Amino acid sequence: MATITLLLAMGIALILSRHIFARFASSQNTPPGRANAKHPKATSMGPVVIGSIMIIAAILGFFGVLEPQ
Repeated sequence: MATITLLLAMGIALILSRHIFARFASSQNTPPGRANAKHPKATSMGPVVIGSIMIIAAILGFFGVLEPQ
């Protein structure tokens, strides 16, 4: 049950902090950082997708479809 709660909390935290990750990724003075600066909305979608998958995994774990090892 602790794993499910942790997954849910981390997924929500990733979704809520997506702007922080996007700002950090676009401020880097490297070729990927300059590319991220041109598309900030696309940059903030990475944490949203990962967080959504974590939330779905927590819901499936709560209902017994997935079982933490």
